[in-house]
Order: sequence, then C-alpha cells, then structure tokens
Amino acid sequence: MKRRLVAVGATLLVLMAEAGTVAPASFAQRYALTLSGSAAYYRLTLPPQVYAASQRSDLGDLRILNGAGESLPFSLESPSAPAPLRRAVLTPLNWFAVPTTGEATDRARLGVSLDANGTLHAEVGAPTGKKRNGDAVLVDLGNDGEVAALWVRLRNERYQGQVLVEASNDLNQWQSVAEAVLLKASAGDKRLAQERLALDGVRRRYLRLSWPDGAPEIAAIEAEAIVLEAVADAQPAPLLWHASAPVRAGDSAGEYLFDSGGAYPVESLRVDLPQGNTIAKVSIQSRDDLRAAWRDVGAGTVFRLQGKKGEEVSSPLRLNAMPSRYWRMQVDMRNGGIGREMPKVMLGWRPAMLTFVARGSPPFTLGIGNATLTSAAQRRADLLMGEHPEIGNASVEALLTTVVKQQTVTAPDNTRKPVLWVGLIIAVAALGAVAWHLARSTVSADKAG
Repeated sequence: MKRRLVAVGATLLVLMAEAGTVAPASFAQRYALTLSGSAAYYRLTLPPQVYAASQRSDLGDLRILNGAGESLPFSLESPSAPAPLRRAVLTPLNWFAVPTTGEATDRARLGVSLDANGTLHAEVGAPTGKKRNGDAVLVDLGNDGEVAALWVRLRNERYQGQVLVEASNDLNQWQSVAEAVLLKASAGDKRLAQERLALDGVRRRYLRLSWPDGAPEIAAIEAEAIVLEAVADAQPAPLLWHASAPVRAGDSAGEYLFDSGGAYPVESLRVDLPQGNTIAKVSIQSRDDLRAAWRDVGAGTVFRLQGKKGEEVSSPLRLNAMPSRYWRMQVDMRNGGIGREMPKVMLGWRPAMLTFVARGSPPFTLGIGNATLTSAAQRRADLLMGEHPEIGNASVEALLTTVVKQQTVTAPDNTRKPVLWVGLIIAVAALGAVAWHLARSTVSADKAG
C-alpha cells in the first residue's frame, strides 16, 4: 500500500510540475529570417520595424529563435565607427645649450635670441658641439600642440644621469614638469638606451633641461606627438532618416514635443522651420517613458534664410546617440521664437548589426516587443569562437502575423493544458483515497493487536 502511495505521489508531482510551467513571455511581433549560405554564424542589419516594435530602449526584448522555439546566443554591435588608430610621430626640434651662471631670469637669454614670433635663435658665441657640465639646454617646441614625450638622442657611448625638465611660455616663469634618468650602455654588439622623457601632453612653448649629474653629449632632440588616424574602410553605415510623429506644442512657450515611434538610436536631428528668415537657438532633451525626467542630449542654432541663390537651411544638429522614444525641443524665446506653426522634425540614426549562432533546425525567427524581458545580448568577442569563424548573411523577411500574438518561446502546447489539469485532479483524488485507505488499515491493525 505504501508503494502505491509513493507511486501516485510521484505521478502527482510530475503532473503538477508540467501543468504549472511558466511559459516565457510572448512577443508583440515575430519575423521570419532568411539565411544565405551555410555557416555557423549569421549576421543581419536590424530594420526599422524592429526598432519600432521594441518596448525597451536597449532592444533588451529582442530574441533569435530556432524551429524548436529555443533562444539562440547573439550579439548586438553599435553602429559607431571604430576607435581611431594612435600613431606616434617624431619631429626634430631646435635646441640650444646655455650656461647656467647668473640669476634664473638671465639663464634663458644667454646664447640665444628671440624673433618676433617667439622662435629661439643662437647668438654669436652660443655653445655648440660638446656641452660642458653644468650647461642647461633650451628646447623650442613651437606651436604645434601637445607633446607626449621628448627624445634626447645621446652621442655618448656610455651615459647615465638624471635630467630635470621645466616648461615656460615666456622664458621667465618656469614650472617643473618631469624628471627622469637617461641611460646609454653597450656590451659587445648589444646596446641599451633610455632616451625618452614622458611629458604627458605639455602645451608650453619652451622646455629647459638641466643635468644634476653632468650634461651628456646630445646628438638631437625630437618631440613625440600622438596622431589619431581613422581606420581605413571602417566608416559607419550612412544615416537613415525617419520622420517623427507630428510635433505638438508643450505647456510653456517655445516648448515642442514629439515621439520618435520606436527605440531608434538617434544621433542627428533635422528641424524644418515653418517660416522663412527664421533663426532660433534650441536645446534638445529626451526620455525613455512619460514618467522619466528629461535629459539633455544636444543644443544648437537652426535657421531658414532666403538669399539671392535660393533658400538656405541649417545643418542637422548632432546629438549624443540616444535610443529614446520621447523628445522635447525648447526654443529660446528671447528672439521671438519660430512662429505659430509647428516645425517638422526628422531623426537620423544608424541600425545595429546583429550576429547569432544558427543552432538547431530552421525556421529561424526574430522576436521583439515585450518590456518584461531583459537584454540577452553578449559581446561579439565572447560570441565568435574558433580561429576563423564563418559568418553568413541573414535578412528579416515576412512578419508572422498569424503566430505572433499568443505564441511563446518554449511554451507547451496549449491544447494539453486541460488534459493536464484533469489528470492533476484525478491524481489528487486518487492520492486522497489511498491515504484514507492506508489510515483505516493502520487503525484496524492496531485494534487487532
């Protein structure tokens, strides 16, 4: 009897677990995906309708599903351009050795002269060639911007000594900016040298080098500047322009409200003014929902002017890329505003690139539109495995309107639920009957004993 009780209880637990399974949230929309070629990974550019259907500003409600309804790993790449390359550029500098005798205000003027634009020149009798111990060195950086480091090329075969670096704009007021040890040594055919002085972006015109351990023989002095170069063939995708919902007036004068209609990562905004010969200063704010506080994302001047060559309008305003749905434009009313009619607004944005693992069998689909979900996207570096991962192309095709509204990701067949509940009720009744019978048997046995 006890065995029958345990078996019925186990059956009851299985039925309860299956009947009480919480199905993953359904999506507002689901789109069929078409894959080209045969690969482990596929990528696609997200179309506007995905942004419009999303209920989260970070596209956190997006999922990629296979034919079994399983959620697949994917990454989302922002559409921004890659960081520029940093390259060090060395430029030869003019430098002069000057005796360190006299007061500090006299040191800079011994052996050098200044022309009208501040450039240093050697005077007759200025030291050249080998430098005496105790001599300081003046370096003219010019007006080329920040200097990351100074390279002091040593003529000595062997040298080790400290150097103190001061900076000035007028050769009178000096400020200490760095100190280091220069080194040059050799052993057989091997050479060891430390000739770089880090300056961390000094913007002064002149440097003065002094040598507590004795001055070395200097062959040349060079400035190291960091140049940023754009990555070749790595420009971001062109902007897509999307018209906002009609602009409406806010509660205060000069306040205009509009809805982007989706989680578009807006980075540019074009304002079409209603009247010609209008100039206005504007500030732009956005927010994710109607209860959130406004945040500043950009400001500028917009205009629409009539001239001899036709009408001229202002360039689009550049914004901090912000995937917000609700927007506000505030016009500075001190110059009269923009008139009574409403402006028109166009939003510029770049779509993200999605890459996913094609695990399982097709059809593959993209689900979007449920604010209760959180982002499942991962870094592309964590997604792509193997030495040379093959990536095919995918595209978003038809909207699956007949499936989307109630279909869930891995929910059990809804037709099974009534059967499960009936089985659950029967199991509960059977369990109760077995327990009651077992209790009576126990009581009878006690009486008999």
